[in-house]
Amino acid sequence: MSNQLNIGILRQLCNSGQIKWTAHILERMQERDIHPSDVINCIQSGEIIEQYPNAFPYPACLILGTKTNNIYIHVVAGYGDGFVWIVTAYEPEENEWANGFKHRKG
Repeated sequence: MSNQLNIGILRQLCNSGQIKWTAHILERMQERDIHPSDVINCIQSGEIIEQYPNAFPYPACLILGTKTNNIYIHVVAGYGDGFVWIVTAYEPEENEWANGFKHRKG
């Protein structure tokens, strides 16, 4: 079985409300002015730009998409036990990313 995540599966789980939000991610989102609707919008409209098949406890990926106000956002999400697990979310910095925030610089 491949540990590569599929954006279609993540979208289906979001649509059915099968999302796990930890206290840590909710706190970080509040600090960064990112709302749950922004994270869901990113997953629904974005694309996987990096895969983390060996992440613990579940395989994860980095998704590039936009917040509801069309500002770019990165969301790290994992998949396990029938849920999307939101790991972190942030607005990428131009000095760290190239090619429309798709590739790390350096």
